[in-house]
Amino acid sequence: MTAPARRDRLFAALAAGWLVVALGAAASDWPTPQKLSEERLRLAYLWANALDKDLRPYDAPIGPDPDAQYQELVADYTARFGERFDIAFVANRHAASLAGMARERAAIAAFALASTAAVWGLLGVIRNLLRGKTP
Repeated sequence: MTAPARRDRLFAALAAGWLVVALGAAASDWPTPQKLSEERLRLAYLWANALDKDLRPYDAPIGPDPDAQYQELVADYTARFGERFDIAFVANRHAASLAGMARERAAIAAFALASTAAVWGLLGVIRNLLRGKTP
């Protein structure tokens, strides 16, 4: 095997590695209804903490059904604090997030593809520069 062929395989491996990293990053940021429900519950815990300092929102566990936990929290704190526990903005934010989920997913996919194309382009330029310097 010649040195240029080995170098081409190395650059192909680097490009494939970057694609795996980009896909992994996109998957971790990919919005799902479950993630959005967990975010809504965390925000509700923070809002409840504004009224009840005994509640520690970062220590509160999020179970397998964050929607049920959210409904339970809202019912409990509405019964305890009445109109002072106005959580409508959390529900509105959650509805907007669900409505914009397709747009958010498209933006994540576009960014992953654009960053991968940019890195592959840079790797191609580096490979071509190295080819020109070697015999």
